[in-house]
Amino acid sequence: MQKNHFLTKTVSLVALVVFFLIFNSALAETVAAPDRELIPEPTIRVGLYKTNEPVKFVSDFSYEVWSGDKFRGVIPANETTTLSYKNGQYSIKSASQEFSSFDYFRLAPTDAANFFTIVNYNRPVAGRKKINFNTYRGTLEYRYAPKSKLPYIINELPLDSYVAGVAETYNTAPPEYIKALLVAARSYAYSHVGKTPPTEKRMFDVYATTVDQIYLGYNSELFMPRATQAAADTAGQMVTYKGNPVPTPYFSHSNGNTKNWKTKDRPWLKSVKAVYDKGKKMYGHGMGMSNNDAIKRALKDRWTYSQILQYYYTSTTIEKIY
Repeated sequence: MQKNHFLTKTVSLVALVVFFLIFNSALAETVAAPDRELIPEPTIRVGLYKTNEPVKFVSDFSYEVWSGDKFRGVIPANETTTLSYKNGQYSIKSASQEFSSFDYFRLAPTDAANFFTIVNYNRPVAGRKKINFNTYRGTLEYRYAPKSKLPYIINELPLDSYVAGVAETYNTAPPEYIKALLVAARSYAYSHVGKTPPTEKRMFDVYATTVDQIYLGYNSELFMPRATQAAADTAGQMVTYKGNPVPTPYFSHSNGNTKNWKTKDRPWLKSVKAVYDKGKKMYGHGMGMSNNDAIKRALKDRWTYSQILQYYYTSTTIEKIY
């Protein structure tokens, strides 16, 4: 009896050691590799919209006015400023500023976390309590786009501030799924920063719509605080393949299996079973993470966000990049 008791304790101890080794190994997948040097947080340029109408800007914070690379003054907090463009000339008008220039305008905060509102921009989203998502962190750039033949409103901000404003999930979704979605969104966005071919002649990196990802800015942070927290909890983390951050597409739901990438240059995008999509029709491009299946994996199977990501993106690791 004593011998069997000793054997049982020994087996239990071995099992416990194995458990901790596996657990620690899983944790290691979500931190920077020992030889990885963290980079500074990137900035991203988002094309919000284009218009031939004047743009009315206001902020709770003071903003610097730049015309090209020239500093032109400061807009005080709560002062409404109008930007317009005509025949190659940019104009600005407020209580404290009024001038024209052939160089585009940048309205920049002293702190990148500060935010501004485009007063005459209307961007409602279905199911979001009639909120106007017209407030954004960081810098506003007002610049004519030759491809569109219209001025573009561009939002330049730190990458994690952008991720916090990505609204491709909902506030009551399972927390581990929200983390997975935002790490995928960060990886996708980073893969587009400063890359070619150009977006509107490389004036910005991503669109604020489903062309890339739905980005709704500061008001989305307020509307979805759990998503905002998930962005903070996974700050700087991306999906990597052989040590490099990679594009991570995702979509609504599959027909039971995700699709292979159409060429061999993205080997992490391989077809996998999406068991909770069985019986549905494919909705979306079908490559990468199925949102519906991932939600159920988090809710029913208690998968962590790293498990979710590493399932849909084959042979990848979740690493802190900055």
